[in-house]
Amino acid sequence: MTFDIIDITEAELKKLDTVRLKLLRTAQQRKDELYHKLLQEIDEQKRLIYSNGMENSTLLTQITASLTAEYEYQVEVIREQMLFNMSLGEPTLGQEMGPTGNNGTNGYIVNYELSYMERYIEVRDYYLAIEDPNERIQILRQDQVARQYLGTYYNTLFNYLVQFT
Repeated sequence: MTFDIIDITEAELKKLDTVRLKLLRTAQQRKDELYHKLLQEIDEQKRLIYSNGMENSTLLTQITASLTAEYEYQVEVIREQMLFNMSLGEPTLGQEMGPTGNNGTNGYIVNYELSYMERYIEVRDYYLAIEDPNERIQILRQDQVARQYLGTYYNTLFNYLVQFT
C-alpha cells in the first residue's frame, strides 16, 4: 500500500507499532475512498454537462474546483484525526474526538469531523450559556483549544461575545 496521506519514509514506516500502522492504513483507505468518490462525481458531472450540450461552458471547471476543495477539506480532517490518534497510540472511541481544553473542564466536545461552522455553533452555544458576559470573555481568552479548534472562527466568536459586555 502506498501512503500519501502524510509524508513518511520507509524507515519511519518500519518503526511504527501495530496500532499506529493500523491507524495509518485506515486513514489512507478512507482517503483513497474519498478520492475514488471524487473521480466518480467529476465524471458524472462531466457526462451531465456534455449531455446538455454545455461542453464549452466553464461550469465543469467550477464544479471540479468545488468538489476538489471539499475533498481536500475531508482529507485534512482525516489527517488531523489520524495524527491525533497516532500521538495517543490508540484509536479514540466514538466520533474520533480530539483533546479537550481548559484542563478538561470545557463544556464542549472537540470533534474534528464537524465543519468549522458546526464547531463554531457548538462552542458559541457553550459560551453563551455562561451568564456573566465578562466571565465568558475571560474564559474564552484562556481557552487555547478553542483557538486551534475554531481557526479563524475564533476571532469571529470573540468579536460576537464582546458585543455583550
